[in-house]
Amino acid sequence: MSNALITRLKKQRELKVVVGKFTFTARRPTDVEMIEIGRGGANWHALAERFVSGWDNVTEDDVVGGGGSDKPAFSAELWAEWCADRPDFWQPIANALLDAYKAHAEQLKDTAGK
Repeated sequence: MSNALITRLKKQRELKVVVGKFTFTARRPTDVEMIEIGRGGANWHALAERFVSGWDNVTEDDVVGGGGSDKPAFSAELWAEWCADRPDFWQPIANALLDAYKAHAEQLKDTAGK
């Protein structure tokens, strides 16, 4: 039962972030992670790299240029390499993560006030 609840908790933190033709699956940071981020002064790149866990509409050509139309499976290592050279991804993903966190914090505040 607890594994099912853990899975549900993680699923509740998921969001989709559209950047151009790409859709990234990301996870809203937890409160503990936001404290760490605040202390470490994480930048946009660090947020995008850390919290993206999947993608849609990505082809080999998108990743390496001159590649084929095959759709590569997401891997954290491949994402890290590709993301490092795509600053156009960083801010939209980071902003979506921070917005999702703010919405979560507001929801908790509203719930606590009831």
